[in-house]
Amino acid sequence: MAMATGHRVCVNVGGVRHEIYRATLRKIPATRLARLTETQANYDSVLDEYFFDRHPAVFTQVLNYYRTGNDAHTHTQ
Repeated sequence: MAMATGHRVCVNVGGVRHEIYRATLRKIPATRLARLTETQANYDSVLDEYFFDRHPAVFTQVLNYYRTGNDAHTHTQ
C-alpha cells in the first residue's frame, strides 16, 4: 500500500527537487530534516517545498544515508 501524499515532503536542494517520505527523514530524529515544519523560513508555501542552498550531489549522499543507514564512503576491511 502506497503512503498518502501528506506523508511526503518536497525538498529542493540547489535546484534539484527530491520527494521524500517524512518517515524516512524521521529515522534520524535529532536533525534539521527530521524537524521540517511549514513555519520555517526555507519553506515556500507557493511551491509547497523546502529550499536548501546546498550542493545537490552531496545531498544525494545524505539522503542515501537516511534511506539505508549506511555511509557509501565508509569501507570495511
